[in-house]
Amino acid sequence: MIALLDGSQVDDGTAWEIVYFYAKKSPEQKIIGIRTDFRNAEESSGAVVNAMIECYCDWIVKSRERLLATVSRLL
Repeated sequence: MIALLDGSQVDDGTAWEIVYFYAKKSPEQKIIGIRTDFRNAEESSGAVVNAMIECYCDWIVKSRERLLATVSRLL
């Protein structure tokens, strides 16, 4: 699953989809978040997004290039 995490906060529907997919996924299935937004979550100094979403994602990448590289490694 690839989830777009841009915005001042993660979209509620996207957050629900991430958690639902996480609950149903097999060990081989992965969740990749992409966040190109420069803003931080402000929950902690290094937080990229909400802590719950960050924990459910296997990877959070910060560019399309990193997304393509991450997906390529999984194929």
